[in-house]
Amino acid sequence: MEVKFMFGFIRCEDMVDVRRLKMLQMVQLFKCEEDAAQAVEWLSELLDALLKTHIRLGDDAQETKVLLEKHRKFVDVAQSTYDYGRQLLQATVVLCQSLRCTSRSSGDTLPRLNRVWKQFTIASEERVHRLEMAIAFHSNTEKILQDCPEEPEAINDEEQFDEIEAVGKSLLDRLTVPVVYPDGTEQYFGSPSDMASTAEHIRDRMKLVNLKRQQLRHPEMVTTES
Repeated sequence: MEVKFMFGFIRCEDMVDVRRLKMLQMVQLFKCEEDAAQAVEWLSELLDALLKTHIRLGDDAQETKVLLEKHRKFVDVAQSTYDYGRQLLQATVVLCQSLRCTSRSSGDTLPRLNRVWKQFTIASEERVHRLEMAIAFHSNTEKILQDCPEEPEAINDEEQFDEIEAVGKSLLDRLTVPVVYPDGTEQYFGSPSDMASTAEHIRDRMKLVNLKRQQLRHPEMVTTES
């Protein structure tokens, strides 16, 4: 009788331990699902910030390089958020297999996470492309506008002026192009006023370069004005 009682008591304890473990796993599962959904929200907020606030192209080459470096750090944060969400969703799969249950939300959360990440990467690549174009534009513009008496042939190179004009026009055109996502939806960087302000600065720089070109073509004009 004593042996049977002890055996039954041990089995009862084992069942309690199993149930306790399952309860802990259920709590972990719910927590992972909630945190994964939160990761999607964080990533969506980062995408929104990228499109609405990361719009300046810098006033010169140095500032634009700083903006590019800041953008790369911003992308690292987004990448970490995406990876965090993926890890949580993988954990939910393991927990569901152990509990022999179906996740409440991971089936919906994973496509959402991947969709937002894809949108972020497309917008980020466009941002990088614009900044790199702006760096090229500002760098070449600064070389032309600064006085380099020791390198007159470099300033008088018509090809450099043509290149600056071409890059400037391409950059202006780029500002009017929306980011297009795989589902066909479109999104612009910033507001129309933001776009107009950036475009105005680029046009002003192009006007200065064009004035420099005219001065080099007709140096007598500079002498007469002075």
